[in-house]
Amino acid sequence: MDRDDKILVIGAGTMGHGIAQQAAMHGFSAVLVDQNEAALGKAGLMVQAHLDFLRGKGLLNAQDIENVLARIRYSMDLPAEAAQADFVFEAVFEDLEIKRDVFAKLGECARPDVVLASNTSSFDIGKLCEVTRNPARVIGAHWFHPPQATPCIELIMASQTSEQTLRKAQAMAVALGKYATRCPNAPGFVANRIQFAMFAEACKIVEEGLAIPEEVDRIVKSSFGFRLGAFGPFEIADQAGIDVYLSIFEYLHTHLQHDQFAPPAFLRTLIEEKRLGLKSGKGVYDYCGGKANALRRLRDERLLDRLELFKKEHAEEFSPR
Repeated sequence: MDRDDKILVIGAGTMGHGIAQQAAMHGFSAVLVDQNEAALGKAGLMVQAHLDFLRGKGLLNAQDIENVLARIRYSMDLPAEAAQADFVFEAVFEDLEIKRDVFAKLGECARPDVVLASNTSSFDIGKLCEVTRNPARVIGAHWFHPPQATPCIELIMASQTSEQTLRKAQAMAVALGKYATRCPNAPGFVANRIQFAMFAEACKIVEEGLAIPEEVDRIVKSSFGFRLGAFGPFEIADQAGIDVYLSIFEYLHTHLQHDQFAPPAFLRTLIEEKRLGLKSGKGVYDYCGGKANALRRLRDERLLDRLELFKKEHAEEFSPR
């Protein structure tokens, strides 16, 4: 991407100001637009506070901060700013009708080749395409909070979205220091469908009196959540054993009778094909040619590195009583 490109961010809330800051920190000129002047003022203060925090961490110096702040403008004039934009991120409140209104206006004001990316966390991107002139340039770009730190961006294509738009969005994500993955245009996309399934089960455990929220958080952070920064769920399943996972599903489903614990057909198919994971050389992934031992070493390295950070964050609990 050309650092001369002007990035328009619409919506000065938690996500919008962070996206504008991320763009400016990576050398782009960013303009943050909101119809509420007070929201723009608050956004400016939040950007300044986060930059000061980064300076305190030794990640930026005073000149860096001055340069970033110089690359961010604040405006209430959406039509004028959209006409000058080279790439647009919409990050208004998660209300479909509000977003549709914004995209209808963008379709009129922005140049026809400019990518219009929505930071929706769940809505059908096709609903935005249908109100936008030149809908092939509309795409979902789901950032995660806080946008300045969390690597992921889910890129969601509607049936109208062009491959060229996807390529431009992927290039922009890389230029902004992000880790982008193409996702289906389905409710919840990928991350929120998994995240909210986990949270729903956590709430049930609290409602049933099995644990209090603090205990749930403590267990998750120190068990599977500890590993999830290093490996995804399928990688972890391969390491534990596909047959072990199936056995646990069967036990949970039998004793809890909850549909979400019904043993997945996907696991049964893997077992029928003798793909049991790391221990058999094949699972969801293949581990032939020395890959199994290499992964074991990588696993230990990544988890030991994370263990040191975990101990630092929870130093009091690791100290002798």
